[in-house]
Amino acid sequence: MTMHTDVAVIGSGFSAVALSLNLVEVLPVTAKVSLVGTAREQGKGIAYSTKADCHLLNVPAGRMSLFADRPGHFVQWLRENGYRAAGDDFVPRRVYGDYVAGCLDAARRRTANRPALTLVDAQALDAEAMQDGGLLFALSNGERLASRVAVLCTGAGTRRLPLESSPDEAARPFVVHDPWEDAWWKRLPPEADVLFVGTGLTMVDQCLLLKQQGFRGTIHAVSRHGLLPQAHLDQRAEPVASVLVPGEGEVSHMLASLRMQAESVADWRAVMDGLRPVTQALWKAWSPDQRRRFLRHAASFWNVHRHRMAPAAASEIDALRKAGRLVIHRGRLGTLQQADPGVTAVIGGREPKAITAGMVVNCTGFERCTVNASPLLSSLAAQGILRSDPLGLGVAVGDDSAVLPSDGESSGRLYALGPLTAGRHWEITAVPDIRVQARSVAETIGAGIPPG
Repeated sequence: MTMHTDVAVIGSGFSAVALSLNLVEVLPVTAKVSLVGTAREQGKGIAYSTKADCHLLNVPAGRMSLFADRPGHFVQWLRENGYRAAGDDFVPRRVYGDYVAGCLDAARRRTANRPALTLVDAQALDAEAMQDGGLLFALSNGERLASRVAVLCTGAGTRRLPLESSPDEAARPFVVHDPWEDAWWKRLPPEADVLFVGTGLTMVDQCLLLKQQGFRGTIHAVSRHGLLPQAHLDQRAEPVASVLVPGEGEVSHMLASLRMQAESVADWRAVMDGLRPVTQALWKAWSPDQRRRFLRHAASFWNVHRHRMAPAAASEIDALRKAGRLVIHRGRLGTLQQADPGVTAVIGGREPKAITAGMVVNCTGFERCTVNASPLLSSLAAQGILRSDPLGLGVAVGDDSAVLPSDGESSGRLYALGPLTAGRHWEITAVPDIRVQARSVAETIGAGIPPG
């Protein structure tokens, strides 16, 4: 059976829902929008599917509205649903997942004088171009979906464990490749040590989860630079206008200017937050070589200052480190061998060491959204319908987020949203950025679909 729609939104996470909600506001009332993804995951993805209250948003509630033109929407929803939270509060991520799901459900129920929003409970496995320029998707439920316009909102899975070689067969039961799909902590003895590979926000989440479960052992965490995410302030410092001008200066000179500005204000976070309005423009003004240098030399330091921990989470992490229960190592994961009990990991670097732990857990975060991230993207790339961006961060898109084919300009029939567009926009993973992009893409699509 072949279904027909005006706009097919492919994905299950925040980007897909944010776009769908904007589309039903700007499209003609006769239009049809199909949101294609697993129903139980819609709007939550990995980030907001957690049930643990210790997993907090990394952005205060006042900046987490789904809608760019209604910044207080989430805080209002919290109050209407019995949560005592203010705009500066960092609420549990499960609550935000409920908010996104609730907004989606409300939009599906509001049918009077609005476009039809249909949830298709299936995965898009493949697609091919139709003669009229649209796309025909093959779905996991055996059906097909013909779309006039399509938007790719697919994310990526967990990054692979950075091992020099495959672990010994006997060590594999003690290696956790995806901490979000595997309830690994239930198999970890309370007093055994554990090794986290990665020291970013995923590691922070797993530390807090272990603490909540009453874990009594030592947590070891290793990464190349041994950097932890910085903390948000309880009260946000007012952002200051950036001194950086897009297109002026080398990357190293810009970073030096940024450090000087940070030293001249009461708190460096005001400088980082003041960068948000110009970050994408700075990235776009750099040459490919300048972008590569930034990724090679500065991206790790950028990430820990830009994507910060909630104050309560930072306090817990600090307490674990002071108590000696969380030990940060700088180096690279080498080999894994079975030990009694658990596994021994060899850490390479300036000071090589061996750590024996009950489990080794992959906390390296999300993989880049490359064309190899899913069979659908790989198929579209093989057909020349899309191509990778030059840096391999995602798919190639224009400034309007329209997907660029392998041999020419965009047809205006296929768009991408969120991390898939990092090659063009760079800073496009957080809610405040994605919601702006969602509105812009929705308005662009709406302008091309006439009423009737």
